[in-house]
Amino acid sequence: MFKVEQNSNQIKLLGQLNFDTVAQLLSGSAVDFGQLDSENGPVNVDLSDITRFNSASLALLLEWMKMSQQKGLQIKYHNAPEQLMAIARAYGIDHELPMG
Repeated sequence: MFKVEQNSNQIKLLGQLNFDTVAQLLSGSAVDFGQLDSENGPVNVDLSDITRFNSASLALLLEWMKMSQQKGLQIKYHNAPEQLMAIARAYGIDHELPMG
């Protein structure tokens, strides 16, 4: 099971972030970047409650970076599990992720 909690520019991801849930998030866009406001500061995404993840998780984070930039928003990822960062390092993209 996967859940997204959004309150203004605060987003919390809970549960398994895998190929299926990433596809759902990208197709249904559970997060509406059009409703986020740069006046409220950066978009802060809390990753601390992700229980499972894979390379699709990184694809989502990169896509959200792109979407936020297109809307003139800054995005920051917080509390990334070490295993997720290890996958990012293996792909050589850990330095591209805006960690807060």
